[in-house]
Amino acid sequence: MRLELALDILLIVLLVPTVVYVVLLQRRLASLRADRDSVDAVVDKMNEATRRAEASLKGIRQTAEQAKATLDDPMTRAQALRDELSFLVQRADAAGERLAGGLSSAGAGTGSAPAPAPRPQAETPASPARASAGRGRASAARRRPTGRTRP
Repeated sequence: MRLELALDILLIVLLVPTVVYVVLLQRRLASLRADRDSVDAVVDKMNEATRRAEASLKGIRQTAEQAKATLDDPMTRAQALRDELSFLVQRADAAGERLAGGLSSAGAGTGSAPAPAPRPQAETPASPARASAGRGRASAARRRPTGRTRP
């Protein structure tokens, strides 16, 4: 009988911490269940925010594509004008260098015969257009200040 009593006491001693542990575990599970509802609410809010962000990004992409389409034509024209202007500047530099070379050689050889006058070119069907374009540039050149001061 003593052995049975000792085993019963041992069983009671082991069951007391088990019961205490079960009570603590029950409380923790209850708090997790309560927190689960708040976690689910947070997850739902995050999903909604993600959907709105995706919709906003779609709108931003459409706006960017429209802006690109709107700006492509002016950009292409601006690049063509830039290239044409670069070509004209190069031609003007070359003409200025030829003019400066002609003036310096004319100043160095004052005793020599004057330079022959340029011969008029025979007009071809394309010449009147070139001539009118040349006159437009010449008159524009006359109107622009040269940046030099008079002595």
